[in-house]
Amino acid sequence: MARTDIEVIQMEVPRDDGHQVYVPSIIWNKLQEELEHELDQRFSTFGLVYRISVFKSNFSTEEVVGMEWYAYVIFYSVSGAKNALKQSGKIKVGETEIQIRKKHHYRPHTKRELPLYKAQELLTFYFGFNCWSSEVVYMEREPEGESPDHFRYACMVRVKMPKENLCSEGLGVAEVPFSPTAPSSRGIAHMTARRFAYQSAMKTAFSKFVIIILGNGKITVEVDTTQEDIYVYDPAWDNPVVKVNEINYDPEAEEECEDLDDITEEELNALLDAPLL
Repeated sequence: MARTDIEVIQMEVPRDDGHQVYVPSIIWNKLQEELEHELDQRFSTFGLVYRISVFKSNFSTEEVVGMEWYAYVIFYSVSGAKNALKQSGKIKVGETEIQIRKKHHYRPHTKRELPLYKAQELLTFYFGFNCWSSEVVYMEREPEGESPDHFRYACMVRVKMPKENLCSEGLGVAEVPFSPTAPSSRGIAHMTARRFAYQSAMKTAFSKFVIIILGNGKITVEVDTTQEDIYVYDPAWDNPVVKVNEINYDPEAEEECEDLDDITEEELNALLDAPLL
């Protein structure tokens, strides 16, 4: 990366263009999972890897002794891919000194936010463990009379990066159905709606962080202020971010809900009003 270059990494799935390298003709006679792990270890030295995809080659020749594979490695940063390309022919995987090439054919890119755990992983990679903290600003349930067989929750969280003096807020809304005649169904739906609303809010908050890599190697982070913070009721809440039509759970685990079948209505309401942990 030239000293005048600036790379911006957003909390979204990386594009193929510039982020992906191609590794052909890998001779590997062990399991595919072991090859993926080996490549991850090798390529992680160049930058944080988003994904490694490994495939068996259909073009092996008689001169090749062993099973031949090829792989695609996608980095979060363009600089990570460039660093990998510079090491072509210098890295040994199994018995192969692998070639690393730039991919020239790309699929159309569709912008997608990162899953929450990957967004957290990305932020932690560049700024270290404990670089962020979070708190629930509120967790609100709609009046049950407006939706007699659903729980709908709106949650707002605040994610802070104290060292950078930054704060990002996110709103999540989730709706989950339940059977009005089954206390255990109400309890499960209540906990599911709260959890989904919280996770959706966290994902939204993390999506606003933008990592900036300067040409001199300095790394900083900012919050995308073009995404409007919501402090009051918004009509978008009428269209939940997460809407569950059916809850599936392991029948063997149903014994965990047996206690809910015997509780009174007052005890159930007390449970539903319990604070989020």
